Amino acid sequence: MARRNWQREELLLALNLYCRLPFGQYHSHNLEIIKLAGFIGRTSNAVAMKLSNFASFDPYHQSRGIKGLQNVSQADHDIWNEFTSNWDDLAIESEIIYAQLLGEVDVMKTTESAVNNETLHFSGSTEIERQVKVRLGQSFFRKVILTSYRSKCCVCGMPIPELLIASHIVPWRDDEHLRVNPHNGLCLCALHDKGFDRGFFTFGEDYKIVIGKTIRQYLPNSVVHNGFSIYEGQRITLPDKFIPDQRFLMIHRANYFLG
Repeated sequence: MARRNWQREELLLALNLYCRLPFGQYHSHNLEIIKLAGFIGRTSNAVAMKLSNFASFDPYHQSRGIKGLQNVSQADHDIWNEFTSNWDDLAIESEIIYAQLLGEVDVMKTTESAVNNETLHFSGSTEIERQVKVRLGQSFFRKVILTSYRSKCCVCGMPIPELLIASHIVPWRDDEHLRVNPHNGLCLCALHDKGFDRGFFTFGEDYKIVIGKTIRQYLPNSVVHNGFSIYEGQRITLPDKFIPDQRFLMIHRANYFLG
């Protein structure tokens, strides 16, 4: 039987799944892999191998000596480079394709209805489309960040999903091109998300927690100590993939940290 080349949409779906699955679960018995394989008419082994190849492109995993298979294709490299250089468009495109496979064919109409039910008012279809993309981008970002950090706050280890935030290092409002990039993300509990956003603490080049002077003015106080000061100098729990980019942390230290 002739070998069937992977098509662009198939690669996008595989890369989307790579982002959403915890590292170490890229095997043929994973139910998500089996489901995607059925959608695109491939074996679960083939999909699992593709995800493992993507893992070998991640610079963080390269530094750990993780290698892909010998038959990594140029198409694999190309879709990885396209995806990681344009998170906003490619992540949303892959989310739409996934929604269509799951039977949510009219994803634009469904989301438009949800938006309108919130009594928001837009100028027309262009604004509706923008809101759809925002929602899909937010959904993708949260799934990837929580998966990468194994659904635990990287500061305190809080494991309750309802209390976890997919936080942005460079805030959402300040750079639209970094809104979906998981290297601009951290998994933080509600308390530490708010503290980081307000600049009460930051992370150094060694990923250790740096407490600002604004926090210190509330000491001694057991709540403030246990919530913030106790973690000073500790290294955050790093994700399994998409490690926080030091360029973005530098921006946070320079522009948002209260010092």
